[in-house]
Amino acid sequence: MLPYINIFGYEIATYGLIIFIGIFIGAIISIFYFSKFFSVKKEDIFYCILYAVIGLGIGAKLLYIITNIPFLIENYQSLDLFDTFLQMLKGGFVFYGGLIGGILGVLVYSKQFKISFKELLLILLPVVPLIHGIGRIGCLCAGCCYGMEYHGFGAITFHNSLLAPNDVPLFPMQIVEAICNFVIFIVLLLTYKKFLGTYKTVGLYLVLYSVVRFTLEFFRGDLIRGIYFSLSTSQWISIVLFIVGIAIFVLEYKRKK
Repeated sequence: MLPYINIFGYEIATYGLIIFIGIFIGAIISIFYFSKFFSVKKEDIFYCILYAVIGLGIGAKLLYIITNIPFLIENYQSLDLFDTFLQMLKGGFVFYGGLIGGILGVLVYSKQFKISFKELLLILLPVVPLIHGIGRIGCLCAGCCYGMEYHGFGAITFHNSLLAPNDVPLFPMQIVEAICNFVIFIVLLLTYKKFLGTYKTVGLYLVLYSVVRFTLEFFRGDLIRGIYFSLSTSQWISIVLFIVGIAIFVLEYKRKK
């Protein structure tokens, strides 16, 4: 769609720019809205976000490499493995790896500076679906994370994409997932005060997004994503996180009772 944008004579990757905008918006909301419910200092939230972003990048890249291991094993005789590995380092991320890495980044910051992990997590996690939704708009511009061939309402056709199939109508995966993430953000926002002080916000997010991701995986068109027993890596992770989300609600119920 629009993989690059020209700003003052400099060509900038639209995907990276939109991700940056999403993180900036999410950081502002966390620092100036969600932080008011806790005693964590705003500067700590800011620096914790930096840790989370670093963890996000490492985790998303690492899981991308892991999901491609079956492809590498299957085609190792016909591939230059070193060159292929370098190409994998240059591009490709998996959101679930970023989510796990981001949470680990928050944990590291909380341990290093002796700040409540629970409070930091509850301040930052609600904006994750908002950032993710904005990031999917970047995916649409870059042509990554595209859908399967589809000739129905809302089909998207790329003509000059380096990632998605060109001149083939595709399921509007990026738009659908962006909308789903925005809806999840609104739900978290509306229930935030009700669940305040508990991990229920975390549990609700894990349940809602895992259901969305598991379902949408059936409509993805980029097949090199790790397939095990007919389910993708992200679908298996979705199952695990759905169970974790339900377990959080059960444990919070028992704790309250």
